[in-house]
Amino acid sequence: STDVKIYYATSPKSSAIQWLPPSNTSGKKHPYLFTQCQAIHARAMFPCMDSPGIKSKYSARVTVPDPLVALMSAARLKRSSDGKKSVYTFEQNVPTPAYLVALVVGALEERKIGPRSSVWSEAEMVDAGAKEFEDTELYLKTAEDIAGPYVWGRYDILLLPPSFPYGGMENPCLTFVTPTLLAGDKSLATVVIHEIAHSWMGNLVTCKTWVDFWMNEGFCRILELKIIKALFGDKHFDLYACIGLKALQESIRHFGCNHEYTKMRPDLKDVDPDDAFSSVPYEKGMNFLIYLENLVGGEKLFNPFLKAYCENFKYKTITAKEFQKFFLGEMKGKVDDKKLGTIEWEKWMTSTGMPYVENKFDTTLIDESIKAAESCCKGGDVERKMVDKWSTPQKVVFFDKLETMQIAALEKANSAGTEEKEKEKFREILTTLDKACEFSKSRNSEIRFRWYKLGIRCDFEEVFPDTVKFITAQGRMKFVRPLYRLLFGSKGKKLALDTFKSHREMYHAIAAKMLEKDLKCLPST
Repeated sequence: STDVKIYYATSPKSSAIQWLPPSNTSGKKHPYLFTQCQAIHARAMFPCMDSPGIKSKYSARVTVPDPLVALMSAARLKRSSDGKKSVYTFEQNVPTPAYLVALVVGALEERKIGPRSSVWSEAEMVDAGAKEFEDTELYLKTAEDIAGPYVWGRYDILLLPPSFPYGGMENPCLTFVTPTLLAGDKSLATVVIHEIAHSWMGNLVTCKTWVDFWMNEGFCRILELKIIKALFGDKHFDLYACIGLKALQESIRHFGCNHEYTKMRPDLKDVDPDDAFSSVPYEKGMNFLIYLENLVGGEKLFNPFLKAYCENFKYKTITAKEFQKFFLGEMKGKVDDKKLGTIEWEKWMTSTGMPYVENKFDTTLIDESIKAAESCCKGGDVERKMVDKWSTPQKVVFFDKLETMQIAALEKANSAGTEEKEKEKFREILTTLDKACEFSKSRNSEIRFRWYKLGIRCDFEEVFPDTVKFITAQGRMKFVRPLYRLLFGSKGKKLALDTFKSHREMYHAIAAKMLEKDLKCLPST
């Protein structure tokens, strides 16, 4: 064997690293650094084979000025200090791909929330984070019951500054999450369940190339919903699956129903995987797995299969063909061969648009929300007492249905030349709705996001200032990209461009790159 030592430095504009000045942190006193390597940004941080198909163990030594703290997606072994600088050593003994290497440096504090978990964040947010995520151990144990032992040792949560571009990132030992999850009532903590599910689906068993990204996210989604089902009941599985289908419809509408990126396995030759990122691999992948579960008769066979899948492919990478072979092998003798022969694998993998087989879900928990949205669109009142009883997911269903009806009505009105009249109708609906339910005062990011979308689409200019506050207070792409696109396509076009140009530096490099494409800006602008 040969040891090779490489001396290198990153660029200050490395796409993997965000360097925050003190003014962009909660404490306003110390700088902050965090990394985001998925999908192909690890190469911008250190020399590596930057493909999900290549896994390795790693160790690291990180020197930082006191009083800053360094954490990584690895076990922290020790810290030594000379009074001016601290040296932290880390070791990851489970083979991981480069995109799961992560580093954070900041004025961080720790709050223990379980036997193998802590929340880390700046002093200003750490207690709120500890309260929001205090059920983490319960989530972990439930996941282990379904998928097998948790092999990573620690499961800590890092609550990041607002510019983090994702809801969460499943870095081993240290999940990164956005502060937009701090709703105050744990209603958005299911994002942590999703990231916990990645400890098996994506981290332990990893797609060999980004073409099979659906194998990371589709498997993760079905495990996430199985955890939710075990904790909250069968109907909640169906509730979250229905919400996911709405997100899938939105992504397909954005790309176009025949677009390559609406396939489960898109052609990514000469394509930046960030460009293809959407809910398609998540929701289309999960719906394929739900279809397979229904085909073989339900959880009695499918849950043991998931555990066997994790055990057989742990520490490895996998392709769709290998999954197909393993699935058929596991089901042979348990399920009729003729039934297994009806699975159109290629059609599932390569068809564009919505899944060609529509799974059926129990709609009990969403029926009232849907009926309320339909009544609202016809000029009916929505009672505050009813809305206050809804969970956040039920409110999301209400807004998603309202949005679907709004889009259809505006498209029809546009063809008839009556679009402005239809927009006025929806402005009146939103005004009445807000007087009754005060949605504009919500602190829940999922509700605010949907409220602003409805308002922008009908040129309800009262929401424009609050929208700008929202998209400049955080950089989560799930929220900022659709809102910027809607503003750009509305009377707020100049507002969208001016806002982005004056706040570009606050966004993570990945988010800024995608927003430039959304707003048709040149990088130099």
